[in-house]
Order: sequence, then structure tokens, then C-alpha cells
Amino acid sequence: MDTVSSPAARGGGRERGAARDTDGMPVLLSDLVARPELQLTVVTGQERLDRPVHAAHVSELVRPGPWLHGGELLMTIGLVLPMTERACREYVADVAAAGTSALALGLGAELPYQAAPAPLRRATAEAGLPLLTVGGQVPFLAVTKAVFAARAAEQRAAVEGAFETHRRLTAAAASGRGLAPTLHAWARATGVRTLVTDPLGRVLTAGGGGAGGPGGDSGDGVGVVDGEGEGDGDGVVAVDAPARDDGDGRNGVGRDGVGRDGVGRDGVGRNHGGAGELPPGSVELVERVVAGGIRASARAPGLEVRPLGAGRLRGLLVLVGEVGAEARMLVSGLVSLLSLELERRHLAGEPERRHRAALLGRLLSPEVTAARARDVLAAAGLSASAVRAVTVGAATSDEGPATSGQDRAMSGTASPASGPAPAASGGETAPPGELAAALALAVPGGLVRVRDGQVEAVVGEGLDIHRVLTRFAPGRPAGIGSPVPPHAAHTSLREASGLVEVSRGLGRPVEAGGGDSARLLLSLGERPALAGYADALLAPLETAAPSGDLVETLATWLDAGCSWDETSRRLGLHRHTVRNRLDKAMRLTGRRLDNADDRFDLWLAVRARRAAGDHTPGRG
Repeated sequence: MDTVSSPAARGGGRERGAARDTDGMPVLLSDLVARPELQLTVVTGQERLDRPVHAAHVSELVRPGPWLHGGELLMTIGLVLPMTERACREYVADVAAAGTSALALGLGAELPYQAAPAPLRRATAEAGLPLLTVGGQVPFLAVTKAVFAARAAEQRAAVEGAFETHRRLTAAAASGRGLAPTLHAWARATGVRTLVTDPLGRVLTAGGGGAGGPGGDSGDGVGVVDGEGEGDGDGVVAVDAPARDDGDGRNGVGRDGVGRDGVGRDGVGRNHGGAGELPPGSVELVERVVAGGIRASARAPGLEVRPLGAGRLRGLLVLVGEVGAEARMLVSGLVSLLSLELERRHLAGEPERRHRAALLGRLLSPEVTAARARDVLAAAGLSASAVRAVTVGAATSDEGPATSGQDRAMSGTASPASGPAPAASGGETAPPGELAAALALAVPGGLVRVRDGQVEAVVGEGLDIHRVLTRFAPGRPAGIGSPVPPHAAHTSLREASGLVEVSRGLGRPVEAGGGDSARLLLSLGERPALAGYADALLAPLETAAPSGDLVETLATWLDAGCSWDETSRRLGLHRHTVRNRLDKAMRLTGRRLDNADDRFDLWLAVRARRAAGDHTPGRG
């Protein structure tokens, strides 16, 4: 049976210097020349016999280039080729430009040539194209069969090698030692560096790419990092627990907007060039996959990011380096094995999530003392002096794919009570258990729970909760309570829960004290009715002062808490001018400034005017 010679026998020849992924390599010109039954003789290009041959092709065309794909052994008897210097140069230039590996001229007593003509020899030598001759007793068909038999053997060897490598990957994944053994087996088989991150882009395990290059560290082709950036034998970074506060009141977020755990304010791990961190250029790819969800992937030269998880995004696989064709056959299997390990971790993390939910319940008790609240925060790894509560409501029924993509991507985990997570699809949103587990991983301390179908959390005052909600709960109604001492977290939660429906109406998270409630109530009315209400009170002022001075002064006074001095400061007017304008406004409207009901009517009219679409208090 025709076989492919071993890599050692070929002197390590490779096409364009590309690295090989397995022991299988393409058949080379030297392999064919070495087979005596083919009677191939090298006329020119002896030094180029390490070229791979991907196919054998016969053509008697004078311009065969357009019908060639590259890598062929092109065979001809030269039936119509003029053996002149110019014709041979043009012919050789045509086939060489098409990427032909070599030219083979058939010889024989009944064929046009019994030896390679001098013009053809000179043309191939000048072009650097190997020229072979085929003995008269060997039909071209025999050479073609030999090439394709060798290619079949090559492909068979590649598939067998891939099966063997996949077997080693499976055995590593089944070792029960986490992610590192699987990446170890991958790095040894392919030399391609890999990193596995959590859904936030924080590196869990890094394999390959040590000081000695791919597969160079420790001689085993894998480098692993733990929580301190050093190898621990297992190679699993302990970041399944939520991010912790670093004691500066910022909940683990540094001044550059990047958390001490490597997580940026936008929820994606950032690169600082150290071991076990995302390589340069990969952060954007990670963000694209995170935004796209479980079915997304991203690729750039030398980088590739694949999602990990079964139905929900549990992590990301980052491939660093060019992945060859043979290694490409293994990528899907690697993704599946790593996804299984992350799903196992997800299930194993349920007790920790329940423990933190229980801690949150103690913190939110109205009877909790200041000392007890500090103890609860310490147990969760938080040391913030002030906290705020967050309540995330159920998604609206008409949410579309545009608002649910990131939600699907970042839904980290689900409790057993929530049942199996449905496959991510357009318009599908994470159930409360999934969202709660994702937020538990994202926010420092992980104080998150599900209660009455809503997700409740308590976070440090310094956390940019709006960014977290944008990343993890886009399109979800959410209320954010006021910052309070830890023992008063239950009051902040009441505020947050009361703002959920306001948030649903406005279509964005609402923070306590943001003044959005009145805006929502006004937006519920019809625009003509709002305009009519505003006209009834403000039209006399606008008629008397078309420039809008009276309405502007009234609105500023109301916004300034009815303070004459503050109104004067904001408008840049003398205090007496402000009082004179307001006295005139009261005469025109028939209202009194010292009457609470009258002040409320005027405030509501000004707000109605703004809600109706005017950009200034008056229309003058």
C-alpha cells in the first residue's frame, strides 16, 4: 500500500514554514522521486524537492494556469508546446504563477520527446520550478494514483492523530483536576497557547506560551496560574467567588476603572500584560463574544475567542496563535470538554451562592445591629462604610433580541429550583435565578438573592452599579436605593423596590433621588392634556413676558427649594429683582407663594410644560 514517508525521513520539510499540528504531513516531491516504480528523474530544481504536492494533474494546454489551484504536480508530454526559448519561458511563468509545485514531462519512444528539451530546462531553472521526467514505461495515471493514495494516507493519519489527541483531551478532562489538565494536553498536541476566562473576562487558567515559547514552560507545554499568579499544580484560578472589596471604599475598583480582580468597570477583564491575563488585542474580541452570547465567536490575526457553556455563557476560550488545519479539527472537541467542566463548576458553586443569599437576608433584617451588619459584610469580603440596595424586576414581555443579547450572554448560573436553562435564542431572557447568579459573580461580595420573582442585591456605594446593570441586565427594570450605613440596608431596599415600576415605565434603571417619578407620572398623561394644564396656569405669564423671564424665574425658584438667594445666584439677578418678578407672577396667576397647594400647582405646570416637549420653562 502507498504510504507517506515519516517526517524524519523528509528532513522536516514544510509548506511556507507553517508549523505542523500533528505527525501527518503532505507528500513531498522527494517522496515521489524516491519511489523507483514511478521512474521520476530530477532534471532541474534538485534543491526544491521539499515542496508539498497536493494533487497531480495532466494538461496539454499552452496556458494551463487558470485551471490550476496551486500545489499540483503538472504532467504534460509537450504535444502542442513550441520548444522555443520564448514559448517555454511564457509557459513556465504561467504554471509557476499558478503555484504549481513541479512540472513533469512524459518521455517515450512514441511521444514527442525522449529527453527534456534544452529550452524547457533553461526556462524551469530560471524560474526556480522543479522539472521532472517520467519514464516511458510509466503512465501518468500511475503517478496520479500514487499522489492521491499518499494524500489519502496523509488525511487518514491526520484523522487518526486527531482522534488520539481528542482521547487524551477527554482523559485529561475526566481527571477531576479542573481545566488545567485539558489545556495541558491541548498545548502538548498543538503548541497553541490558550486561556479560559469566566464570563467577565477574568482568566481562570492559562495554558502554553511560557518563557520558552508555545509549550515551552516547564517542558510540558502548559503554564497555569492561581489567584496569586503562580502555578498550583491544578492551574485553576480561584475567582469563582465574587470580587471582594479592597478596603478603600471602592469595592475592589481601582482608580483607573479596573478592579483589583482584573475586571473593568464595564464588566470585562482588562489586560495589563502580566502572566495569566488577556493578551493584547483580545479584550475587544472578548467583549464582542460577551455581547453576542453563547452562539457568538470572534477572530483576529493570531487570536480567536470561543464561548463556553451549554445553553448559557459560562466562560470564554481564548486561542493565542495561528491554529492550523489539523488543530482546527480539535477546537470543537476542546470547547465541549471545557464547557462540561465549567457546567460542573456552576453546579458545584450553588452552595456558596445560597450561603451568600442567606448572608444578605441577615443584613436586610430590620433588627440587624451596626456591629452585626459589619460582621455580615466581613463574611462576604466587603468593608464599605456605605451600601445601597438594588432590585431588578422581571423582563418586559415584549423585549426583543436587541435588548436581550447581552442578558443571554452574561446570565452566569441558575439555581436548581429554576430548572434547566433554555437555549439562548432571539428574544429569550434569563430567568431570575440565572440573573441572580450572574450578578453574584459580578458584584463584590456577591450579596444577591431572588425574592418574589425579583433579584435583590446589596453593593458598596463606590460600585458603578449602572454599568453593572447595563452589562448584566440590559432592558430589565431596576431600582437603585440611596446609600445608607450597612445596618440600614433594608431601607435602601424599600426605595429600590418602589422604583422598579418607575424604571419599567422609563425604560432604564432609576436611582433614588433622581427626580424620575414625577417625570414618569407626567409622561403617562396625553400630550394635549399636559399642554392645556400648563397653559391654564402659565399662559398669563407668557403673555405678560414673551421673553419667558417670568416663567424662568418661577421655575428656578421652585427648583431651588423656594430660596430667594439661591434663585438670585442661579439667574445672576439681584434678590429684589427676583422678588419683584415672583410678585408679578403671583398677581397674574392669582396664586400665593406661601400656599403649599398653589406652589405644587405651579411646580406641576412647569414640569408639564417640560414633559410636553418644550426645552425652556416658557414658550416665549
